[in-house]
Order: sequence, then C-alpha cells, then structure tokens
Amino acid sequence: MAPAKAAKAATKSKSTQNKVVKKSIGDSKKPVSTNKGVGKDNIKVKEFKSDKKPLNNKYNDKKNTTTTTTTDKENESNKSNEPKKKLTKKEKREEKFEKKSKFDKNHSLVRDLKILWVKIKEIKLSSEERATLIEQLTQKLKGNVLNVIVKHDASRVVQTLLKYGNEAQREIVFKELKDQELTISKTQYGRFLILKLLKYGTEEQRNTIIKQFYGKFVSMISHKESSSVVEYIFSEIASKLQKTHIIEEFYGPEYRLFKTEQPRTLDSIVESSPQKKEPIITYLSSQLTKILSSKGERLVQFTIIQTLLIEFFKHASPDNCVDMSETLGELLLPMIHSKEGSQVAYYVISYATPKTRKSIVKSLKDFIPKIASEEYGFLALVRLLDVTDDTQMIIKSVFNELIPVLPECSITKQGSLWILHLLAPYSAQNFTEQTLSLLTKSMVNSCGIQHEISKKDRDQRRKELLNWISPKLIELCSNHTQDLLSSQWGTKVLNQTLKNADGNKIILMKRILDLLEQEEFLEEQHINIQSLLRNDHIKSTDLPQQLIEKHNWIDLCTKNQNIVYIYRDLLKSLPNDLKDKETIQLKKSKSKLEATKFKGIENLFNLKDDLELQQQNDEKKPVEDKKKPAAAATTVTKKVTEEPTTTTTTITTSKKVTKTTTTPAAVTSTTIKKSTIKK
Repeated sequence: MAPAKAAKAATKSKSTQNKVVKKSIGDSKKPVSTNKGVGKDNIKVKEFKSDKKPLNNKYNDKKNTTTTTTTDKENESNKSNEPKKKLTKKEKREEKFEKKSKFDKNHSLVRDLKILWVKIKEIKLSSEERATLIEQLTQKLKGNVLNVIVKHDASRVVQTLLKYGNEAQREIVFKELKDQELTISKTQYGRFLILKLLKYGTEEQRNTIIKQFYGKFVSMISHKESSSVVEYIFSEIASKLQKTHIIEEFYGPEYRLFKTEQPRTLDSIVESSPQKKEPIITYLSSQLTKILSSKGERLVQFTIIQTLLIEFFKHASPDNCVDMSETLGELLLPMIHSKEGSQVAYYVISYATPKTRKSIVKSLKDFIPKIASEEYGFLALVRLLDVTDDTQMIIKSVFNELIPVLPECSITKQGSLWILHLLAPYSAQNFTEQTLSLLTKSMVNSCGIQHEISKKDRDQRRKELLNWISPKLIELCSNHTQDLLSSQWGTKVLNQTLKNADGNKIILMKRILDLLEQEEFLEEQHINIQSLLRNDHIKSTDLPQQLIEKHNWIDLCTKNQNIVYIYRDLLKSLPNDLKDKETIQLKKSKSKLEATKFKGIENLFNLKDDLELQQQNDEKKPVEDKKKPAAAATTVTKKVTEEPTTTTTTITTSKKVTKTTTTPAAVTSTTIKKSTIKK
C-alpha cells in the first residue's frame, strides 16, 4: 500500500509543475525573465514573450468590439449623469411645434386658428369684437377648409365660425365643402361640421346637402359616423316630401332613382298598386335584418328605423312579424322611451311567442319602474300585462320591481295607468282613443289577416294578477291616503281600489274619515274629495253618516265656497232618511247661506244631478211630441193663407172638417202641409 501512495504523490507533483509552466507562459505579456524557483530536478524556468504578433481571429475581433461598446456606454452614462438644462413651458411648446410642423404642413395654420378660437369663445366678449375676430378667422380659413376639418381641434374652429358667423361667411365654408359632403360625413370629426351646416345654414344649403345624399341613405345609415347625420336630417330638418324620399329608399332600388313629387305613405302605394306590396316588404325586411343584426343596439334608437319597423309590422304577414319580433326581443330597452319606439315595442310584444316574451322581460330587468313612469313607455308595460299568459313570471319579474315604487307610481299619470288597467281595464277615462284602439284581443294587418295573441282568456289573466296585487294596493291606500287624495291620479287609484280590489278595507275607511276631519284639507282638495264621495263603495258604507256628524257644515259653507260643493255631494251620498232631515235644516238656514252669494249655494237646494234632470226632460218629450202635429197644422194654415186663393179654399174646407171630426182633420192638415212644401 505504501509504494502505491508514493507513486500517486509523484504524479501529482509533476502535474502541478506543468500547470505552473503553462500559466507563466500565458500570463506573461511583457518580456520579463524571472526565476520562479527550482524544482526537484534543479531546472530553472524562464518567462519570455515571443516577437510574433497575435493572429487575427474571430475571438480577438469580438473581444475588441466588446471593449469599445463598454467604453461608449461608460461615456454615455457619464453624459447622462451630467445635469440637464430645464426647459421652460414656452421652450417645450416651441420644441413640440417644430417637431409637428416637420410632418404636418398645416400645423402652423391650425395653431393660429386656435388662438383666435379661444378668444371668440369668451362669454363676456362683445358682439362687435367677436365679429372682427370671426372675420379674421374666415380670411385665414379661405381655401384651407378641406385641409383642416379632418382634425378634431380644427373642426371645432370651423363649427364656431358657422355658429357665430353671418350668411356670407357661412357661404364661403359651404362652397369649399360642396360635392364633398358624403365623404366628410363619414369621417370622425367632419360629420360634426355637416351637422352644424344643416343647423345654421339656409334652406337652400340644407336642400342641396340632402340632394347630395339621395340614393345613398341606405349605405349611410349602416355607417358608424354618417348614421347620426341621417337621423338628424330625418327627425329635425326634413319636410314631409323629403321624409318620403328618405323612407322610400328602403322600399327598393327603383325608389332611389325615381322620386315622387308629393308626400305619400306605404298605404297609398299599396292602394294604388297592390302588386308592389310583396316586393317592398321583402326588400324592407332584408334591409332591416341586415342593419339590426350588425348594429342593432345603436341604430334602434333612431327615429327613421322605428318608423320603418312600424310600417313593416302594419303590412307584413303574421309569420314575418313573428320572426322580426324574435330579432327585436332583446333590443326594446333603447327605443322604448320615444313615441315611435313604444309603438314598435307594442308590436313586438303582441307578435312575440311565449319564449320571446320571457326574453323581453329579462332584457327589461331593473328598468321596469322607469319604463312605467315614462311618457310613452307605459304602453309597452300595459301591453305586456294584457298579453302574457305566464302570470307567475309577471308576478316574480315585473310586480316585484314595481311594488317598492308603488307610492311614487300611483301619484303620477303614466305611473298609475298600469294600476288602473288592472282595476278598471280598457276604460276611456284613463286611456286615449288611440291607446284603446291598440289594446285589442288579436292583431290584424292591412290585409285583414288575424293573428291570435295568447291562449288564455284576458279576463282570467286579469283576475290572477288582480288577486295577487289587491292586498298590496289596499295597503298602499291605507298608508298613503293623504298623498293619494292630494293628486288627481292618486284619487283615481284610491277610488278604483275601493271599488274593485278584494280585501279588508276597514283600516282604509278609518284613515279616510280621519283625513276628512281636517278643515284645511277639505278646502284645498275639494275636487278630489267630491270624486271620492261619488264612489259607490263609499255610498254603501256608513262613512257619509259619520262625516255629517263630524262638522257643522252650514258654518263651513258660509266660510269657504269650495266646501259648498263637498256638502252637496255628501248630502247626495246619504240614505234617503238622513237626506230629508238634512234638507229640512238646510232650508231653515237658507237666508244665511244666500247672504254669502257663493255660486254653489243654489245647487244645495236642488240635489238632482244633471243626468236626473235629463231623464226628466226625456220623459216630458213624448208628451210634447203628441201635441206638436196639431200645432204644426195651424202654423201651416197661417203660412198658406198668404198664398193665392186656390189654396185658401182648400184650407177653409180643411178647417170645416176639423170642427166636425178630429182624425180626418189631422190627416188633411198633414197632407196640405206636404203639398204646400212641395209647391
């Protein structure tokens, strides 16, 4: 084992000596000779450097480049560490201006225009100063309008010129933009300039712009930017004839080329040429589906699209209407707030299948209270309640949103209509004739084809909804009695709830009685209290009797004229026994009441309604009619006596006959009357 270890040690020592020699040769760059020492064999090792130059290889080139790059970076870092001069705002602005002016030739012009624009916009600026600035602005804009309007800031400058400038200055801008209106309307910022030209320009300028768009309205309505221009023209500026020209472009290619000279509708086109109806409807449906499938949520808000949809639903077949209602099922919310949009929503809900009605209710989620209180949105809600067979879905999705806002809805006109429709459906007192004509059992198109809306009976649907909401309405009326009686529509809700809602109304009647004890409230809300006292449910209870005992009504009538009318209606609602007692006391104080000289005092002593008086007059009329023929005969004889003698002889004979017999005289007198009238 010992000799093996000694051999290993010897090999290690040799290897270390070789390494030292190699290391000394590689590291020595200078020609220096040194004695590193003596090994075991007493051999001296010299370090030397060869005179030969190093070979040019790739490795050496890379090494040299890396060294140079590192030195450059160090120099740059040293430069960056040097403190920079801080530029002022003015210097920064000038530097930015120089950079932009290299790329944009009109940048200096836009800068000058913006300086003038800022001065023109000042509110306190006088009209004379503004006129001088606008004149400077027009001089600088001459010949450069088309180069400038594409930019957002410069486009606003031209818009202010159109707003504050005179006709001559607007004419300069109009001439430079002539024949370029279509391309400008499709740009992002140029379309605002076209809108200002249409708003502030003359009638001739408007007409020329609209004529430039003829034949291109279908493509413009699909474009993102130019669609707003089409909507503004149709809803704000266009005349009836121009509206027909715009709408008829959606009826077919021939209507783009040939324009009518008089305004007309699709009804008049179908009446004059019925064979054109089918191609017009097919082309219109294809255009509408193309528009609504891509950009429906935005374009549905436009009045022109809504009018086209109304024309489609009026004249299309029921199957096509069902298909269109499916496409529009989830797009009702953006357009339900306008007059035309609410009519479209009415047609969509009417022609919708149960599945699409479910999707409509989902799309209107969280917006139903707002729709109920809008001027036109109520129609869609009323139609939804009138048509939907799934009453449980209406209760869960619609009523649960409306119950928290019942106090606010019941006071307003539009908000109370859906409540009144459940309590007193299809009433002319609540809805207009146009609205009632829409609330039909089935849909009928222009050809007379009927389409059944639902399977359930409408009375059954109403009962299911009314049974659920009746306790909520009674609770509403009992908790907010004063608020309801203080408004016209709230009083209607209260009256119909008392009349038609099912439930316990004892608390409600107590609240009404407590409220009517206040004299100030009687004076302020006398009209609403009068309508409440005429309610049949009030007359059937003992509330009028209790109310008579609460006040000294004769003294109240002498103080305020409005209470006179309340007292009259209160007396009429009493039973006959109490009514006679009160009239006796009333006659005793007649002089006291007449001394006030109020207008309604005379009506207190005549409790008969206008209807009762009319019935009495109708009963008297037949008696008077029986007496009229004899009187007519006598009047005729008087008139005929003025005629020649030939007629008078006949009259004398008729008079002789009348003395002897009654019936022939009547006959002869009538015959004489007819003959004389013919003569």
